[in-house]
Amino acid sequence: MKTIPLSNGPFSKPTTDLGQVKADITEQGYGIVTGVLSQQEIETIRAVIATEIEKEEKSGDIKESYTDRDNTNRRLNILVDRHECFLHLVDHPLAIEMASWFLGPSYLEESFLLHGLSANVTYPGCRDMGVHGDTDNVLPHVNVPVHLRMIWYIDDFDEDVGATRVVPRSHLFGKYPEKDGSLKYETVAAVAPAGSVLIYDGRLYHGTGANISKNRQRAAIISGYIQPWMRPLACYPMILNPKAIATASEQCRQILGYGTVHLGFDQPWRHSTEEVTSLTIGQKRTINEMRAEIRQD
Repeated sequence: MKTIPLSNGPFSKPTTDLGQVKADITEQGYGIVTGVLSQQEIETIRAVIATEIEKEEKSGDIKESYTDRDNTNRRLNILVDRHECFLHLVDHPLAIEMASWFLGPSYLEESFLLHGLSANVTYPGCRDMGVHGDTDNVLPHVNVPVHLRMIWYIDDFDEDVGATRVVPRSHLFGKYPEKDGSLKYETVAAVAPAGSVLIYDGRLYHGTGANISKNRQRAAIISGYIQPWMRPLACYPMILNPKAIATASEQCRQILGYGTVHLGFDQPWRHSTEEVTSLTIGQKRTINEMRAEIRQD
């Protein structure tokens, strides 16, 4: 097996400077923002995760992921239905600023979309996930920024508890990582305290680290934002409880896919329930505005 060594450092360090984080993402493929979540937010999210995992374990409804090497860790999906604290992360000011910057302008000003929102908790003995990219599913290969990823640290991330490991600058390799066992990529741990957020280009090679601690877990919320022409992990208006979205802002609902406009064409959801259609967002732009934007004469 051939080992691919790390590029020369220095590598991204935790900071509160968003300008530096953006520069780090551009150059290194990732950046870490500290002090994003308050202690109260951390404790609320941590408590909800623990309660939801306990419910699933008692009911025997534990869903393993093919992306993990074993079933030691726990993953939770459809978070917005579980507690309002997760809805607030969808359109968190940091997420909006970073996704807008990273994804850039879209055709006819369509909103970017939430790709996924899930929890991942590693327990002692959890093996590493293995190196991968979060755009490995995009075929053929697209070597442009199309997917911004965010990992919200609910516990301290360090080497022992399996902090996310990254291959700096791998977003610039121009290809997907080899997964046939012929290569081993050297990695560094994205270490930072609880309340921090790891933000990275979906092309970056990375993976959950092994939890080698004796009695510590590490919980995280994973979110992603994509171009409006890409497919999210789920059709959220179909799987989310409308009551959980009732207080969501219009921007949040757009990000969750409640917009009925695509490529400038408004196609109302005539056969959805009234409870769902009341949450949708239709055409906001005039026909003349759109004509002026796309015409060349």
